Amino acid sequence: MTGNGLTVLDPDSIRRQFMRRAKRIADGEFLLREVERRMFERLELVRLQPARLLDIGCGQGRGLAKLSLKYPQALALGIDFALPMLKRHQPPGGFVRGLVERLPLSLRAGLDGLATRSTESLVCADAQRLPLAGSVVDLIWSNLCWHWLVNPVAALQEWYRVIRPGGLLMFTSFGVDTGKELRELGWPVPNFPDLHDVGDALARNGFADPVMDSERLTLEYRNATKLVTELSALGGNAALARRARLTTRAEKAHWLKVLEKSIEEGGGVIRVSVEVVYGHAWCGASKKLPAGYSPVNWVPANETRNLSRKP
Repeated sequence: MTGNGLTVLDPDSIRRQFMRRAKRIADGEFLLREVERRMFERLELVRLQPARLLDIGCGQGRGLAKLSLKYPQALALGIDFALPMLKRHQPPGGFVRGLVERLPLSLRAGLDGLATRSTESLVCADAQRLPLAGSVVDLIWSNLCWHWLVNPVAALQEWYRVIRPGGLLMFTSFGVDTGKELRELGWPVPNFPDLHDVGDALARNGFADPVMDSERLTLEYRNATKLVTELSALGGNAALARRARLTTRAEKAHWLKVLEKSIEEGGGVIRVSVEVVYGHAWCGASKKLPAGYSPVNWVPANETRNLSRKP
């Protein structure tokens, strides 16, 4: 991420990490599903019947499947840039591969599809360069993907481009206090975004009525190996300025000792904070055009005269 003291990320490193983690993402699945559950609780308060929805950073597609159940009438599209993640998605009934032509032409814009069935599709693509036409989706959903965006502003501009007027954006991110206990021990925890900065970015890039809030979850570990296994499954150090080599066995052993000592000093447990930032915003009825232009609504001359009449 760029600006405001955030960690500058390496996109190639992020992609490689999640390609490698596809087989063991289940180790961190509990946190993804818990945040997802809380997102759905918030979604219950929204009156929305999307015809098309988009899950950005969908991973193995579990959230997409739940969205499809909630909105069975909608065409659901999941996007992730780690192909092995998408390939592990096994929906009931399976996929028919290579049938991108079944997607409506109005939705496609040079779309290279991974797989599709009647109402659900998966596409390997970048969240910051969506292979979609403009103004085609009614709901954009993204769970714990925001903090992996190399250029959040570019992503917001893309999301605004593809959302329809009146559509809803709903997403989550790790916040600034996530992993602060590990950071104090010297662990290379990224500098996560502040919810106020995210809210400001939403407003600056066309979205209306942004609402941001956060809550803190506390993870408790009594085993250092389990902590490393679960948290590393959610992602590792993708900083552009990181050293250009893998962590050695000696370094891993050192970190296990550091964590074990912290557990011992903490009475047999180490607590790790997870600040979850929730955001949602709408696309206004009058959508801004590129370069800051707005559409012009023409009023017939006779209607203008009627409006100018005095009672």
